[in-house]
Amino acid sequence: MALPSLKRRRLLPSLLTALVLCAGIAASAVAAHASGESAGALAAFDFTQADEVARWRPVHHVGPLSATPDGMVIPVTGDDPHLIGPPVDLPEGADLWLLIRLRSEAGGPGEIFYCPRGQGPSGERKVPFAVPAGRWVERRVPLPALGPATRFRLDPPGGSGQAVVAWMRLERRMDIPPPEWPKPAPPALGPDARTVRSGPLVVRYAPGAPGRFAVEVAGTPMAAGLAESHIGYVHEGTVRWIPWRDGVRDPDGAVWRIAQTFTAGRDGTIDVAVRLSVDRPRDVVFLPALVLLPGAGSFGAAKKQAVLAGLEYLADEPSSSEADIRGPESRRQAPDRAKITFPLMAVAAGGRYVGLAWTPEERAAAVFDSPDRLFGSGGHVMGLVAPGSDGENRAPGSLVPRWPDRLEADTPILLHATIIGGEGDTVIAAVGQYVALRGLPPLPDTGLDAQGYVRLAAAGWLDSKIREGNRYRHAFWENWNPHPAADAGVWLRQLASAASDAALSKRLDEAARGAIGEVPPGQYFASAVGHVRPPAAPLVFGHVAESLDVARRTAESRIGRFDAQGRVLYQQARDKPDYAATHWSRESSGLAGRAAHEAIAAAVYAGDADLVRRAVGCVRALDRFAGTVPRGGQTWEVPLHTPDILASAHLVAAYTLAFEATGEPHFLQEARYWAWTGVPFVYLVNPTDGPVGVYSTIAVYGATNWQAPVWFGRPVQWCGLVYADALYRLGRHDSEGPWRRLADGIAAAGVQHTWKQNDANRQGLLPDWFAPREQVRAGPAINPGTVQASAARLYGLPPVYDYAVCRKAGLYVHAPGRVEVTDESATAVAFRVSGWPAGPYWVLVSGFGAGRAQPPTVRINGAAVEVGMRGAVANADAARRVGASPEGSRRAPAAAGDDAAGQGDTTPHEYVDSGALILRLEGDGRVEVGP
Repeated sequence: MALPSLKRRRLLPSLLTALVLCAGIAASAVAAHASGESAGALAAFDFTQADEVARWRPVHHVGPLSATPDGMVIPVTGDDPHLIGPPVDLPEGADLWLLIRLRSEAGGPGEIFYCPRGQGPSGERKVPFAVPAGRWVERRVPLPALGPATRFRLDPPGGSGQAVVAWMRLERRMDIPPPEWPKPAPPALGPDARTVRSGPLVVRYAPGAPGRFAVEVAGTPMAAGLAESHIGYVHEGTVRWIPWRDGVRDPDGAVWRIAQTFTAGRDGTIDVAVRLSVDRPRDVVFLPALVLLPGAGSFGAAKKQAVLAGLEYLADEPSSSEADIRGPESRRQAPDRAKITFPLMAVAAGGRYVGLAWTPEERAAAVFDSPDRLFGSGGHVMGLVAPGSDGENRAPGSLVPRWPDRLEADTPILLHATIIGGEGDTVIAAVGQYVALRGLPPLPDTGLDAQGYVRLAAAGWLDSKIREGNRYRHAFWENWNPHPAADAGVWLRQLASAASDAALSKRLDEAARGAIGEVPPGQYFASAVGHVRPPAAPLVFGHVAESLDVARRTAESRIGRFDAQGRVLYQQARDKPDYAATHWSRESSGLAGRAAHEAIAAAVYAGDADLVRRAVGCVRALDRFAGTVPRGGQTWEVPLHTPDILASAHLVAAYTLAFEATGEPHFLQEARYWAWTGVPFVYLVNPTDGPVGVYSTIAVYGATNWQAPVWFGRPVQWCGLVYADALYRLGRHDSEGPWRRLADGIAAAGVQHTWKQNDANRQGLLPDWFAPREQVRAGPAINPGTVQASAARLYGLPPVYDYAVCRKAGLYVHAPGRVEVTDESATAVAFRVSGWPAGPYWVLVSGFGAGRAQPPTVRINGAAVEVGMRGAVANADAARRVGASPEGSRRAPAAAGDDAAGQGDTTPHEYVDSGALILRLEGDGRVEVGP
């Protein structure tokens, strides 16, 4: 998410060329090489004909075009392919469809630019369409009325391989205007009303009268059914609207049947079966299935929160607003089903919530509006209608499709949904109930065992374009330059220890030495290219004492971001828009959560009691956001207001650390809450029929710079992996939550997203984003570390870094491997370390307090060991002996196992008088630390 869309960037270098081509003098209209299927087209292009192909000109990143029996072959030679066609005379005032049949080896997003006479391509005159890799598809693209001498620019998908276009044609587009919807009224249930009860949830309904029902939660009215509506269909080119009710006969003789059946389910759930049918074929444009109106006739248009998983996460504010995205795609009332991360919508108000979960069905569209501006009920709208919504057949926010859906005679549409409800201040109760009801999906199949993953990640670090000598890029993309990276050395060393292939292990180890040799020892703590940044480098390569100073400075810096009121205020960057412009505040949970997370993580590493106390205070200041929406975690490109999974991630991590440091149950409770807030960003159902999709994560519910790229339905897995890293830690303290399973799923999806070894430049790298429909990886290719942090856990490898908090003694144990505290008192601790490095490594025990005159007593594997004393002066002397200043200067470490390789002293164990014990271990160790 660090860069604009590839397609947006394409426009700039070739704009002048395209303007000249599009503004050419009009020739006669292109002849329509029409077969039977294109009869009635306003214009047609048959690309199996050589003379037709000759009318099209390659403009950029396209090789010579050729006609074949399959169509026009387009060799794609770079990331910005486009070609332009001849002028076409089209009727004025007629909205159009452009239909295209094509196949692309690469797959991905394609685009059509339309250039009326004298005008060039622009972002306002383009329509995107999705193309899966390797198979023929037909796409229908809506265009406005254009007129004479219009040219079309075609941008085929991908940056390599071939695309083949069989034909294109233009047809008139039928306008399907919506009717005037009847204003909803309270349902008239009558004396024959029936009642279905499940725990606190009650539905009362009139039998045989679809939509006539009312919903109560814990004795409080919460929702009404939509009882008065329309059926819409097209007959002989005319749109007809008739009343929506069971048994209605339309003017053309067909009888429509509608049935809704309510059955008590698990506690707080009522299942609804819906059957829609007609006894003659009909082309349907609107058919309500099940529509709830929360708040109608009860709590009204106000709310505490609302959610449509994948698209809306609201406080008491309008849905489909332009606070996070501007333009047509802000309208999310009937969204593309592939953008819904799991089938749940809910509204919370007055300490209660009501929601709807459903079984996804391609012939049904979800409808959501909060407050209700569609029907004017005075409350909110959530429900299911037909036809479905596939991203092409509806204009954004439209209740009626662009074209009808055929419903054959006596062939019913069958839908299943569940009304849920209960007590709860926020929609988190509804999200938790959904997970309890439907469960989490199975882990996705990565196709790799542990050694297969090691080889893939190793290819990324060793052989992809992420690497240049001993330096590494954050991502392979345009002007991203390589630089020293201590974390690259750690990730390489971890893979070397895990690899069963001796030759690969040796390559990885040599690369690790080279990588760390580029980094000044004083920068080991903070030098990184990954998104997940454990402080493992000093523990693997030494110079732990220097890292303590960096950790203290880091903690002070992050604590300093909080003002006297406990706020972190957004500051507009000089070269950026004001990302707080559409938010009601200059602060957000994600902005403050990141600062608090980084503060407490650095403070706990340093073990400074005062720093830890002050960092815990920063976490406590986050309570100002309790019970709110996670927002504003990515204000380098996304508005402060935008709901954001990275905000959830940092808040979970910060509160979990605060709980570990203090033992206060409140912090654990808040960590759980924020963990649940991340769940609506995770695909718990597969959005398409492709193998990659489930457990993919939407980064934000909005767009970069309010405009593009639009991130709905476009997973950005690195953001989810930061969230997963926090969930793994929370899972240690909340074993009843779904956190480990959820984190494993996100990790497995991250492995699925990763470019495979058949892509020499990007093998082993994580795409910035993934297109589920096209099953295509795209954007900057990110280094493997972000995936590796969670994949190691997924595949059962030791964690690259672990820590333990010993609250009784006030100590913090840090190691490259697993740490388990076996005993502790106010004056002593005992712990086990399962270290993964193949060779010596360092264990840090911080928190003793400054000024201690004697080092603590230490036993390792039952034997007492000598601990040397290191003060500030001795530390500076030792640093000079190995060619480093106390702050750290560049030097290559010695071979693993050399006493001089890390601490700069021949004493393997030492105590730093700022309050830290540094132990040198090899393999697994049992450590006892006494007074």
